[in-house]
Amino acid sequence: MLSKDSKIVLYKLYKEFSHQRKNGISKSKAKLFPSAQELQKTLFHDWILSDLEDSLRELGRNKYLNNLYADDTIYFCELSDLAIATMENLPVNTLSSIANFLVNFIPLL
Repeated sequence: MLSKDSKIVLYKLYKEFSHQRKNGISKSKAKLFPSAQELQKTLFHDWILSDLEDSLRELGRNKYLNNLYADDTIYFCELSDLAIATMENLPVNTLSSIANFLVNFIPLL
């Protein structure tokens, strides 16, 4: 089971993955993400870096991310096939309700 923060991180990473795929990026490239620090700057600018790292680690422990660690932080991460399959198989109304939650209750994500 994932925490709410980790679910938000997974949703946003999957959303970015989907966007990249729709723009013709290969699956192998679209599922790669930069360091926690770079993710904070681009997708999670209102998050504390240590909170983002905690969620990325939690996603890794639960096999949703493959994380590469360096200098006590996440150097880069990759959405796992499990994460992609899990998100693809969620009912459409679940993804829609997550999106609505993010828009309505977590401003500036």
